[in-house]
Amino acid sequence: MSPDSTDLITPTPRERELMMLIARGLQNKNIAYELKISENTVRAHIGNIMRKYRLHNRTQIAIVYALKAAPLSPRHDPARNGASPAKVKPVQTLAQAPLAPTVPE
Repeated sequence: MSPDSTDLITPTPRERELMMLIARGLQNKNIAYELKISENTVRAHIGNIMRKYRLHNRTQIAIVYALKAAPLSPRHDPARNGASPAKVKPVQTLAQAPLAPTVPE
């Protein structure tokens, strides 16, 4: 799975839909039900995706989908390009939080 070759390949809308459902962890029969197609068609789509991206299993399909669906990569992070990072509220310390008894008295 070469990063350069997969960047040039664009999945069809149906392949993207199928990749999303695989990434969500659905089984073939659930994907078939969701897309209103047969399980054989699901298997054919999966085979096409695997050939297209030179993948070996469903986990790799989910990874490719996640990488293509990711809104920003770390190298395009606006916080690294001089923009101010978002303000983070301080976390309440344990000393400030009341402790609940864990053992009945």
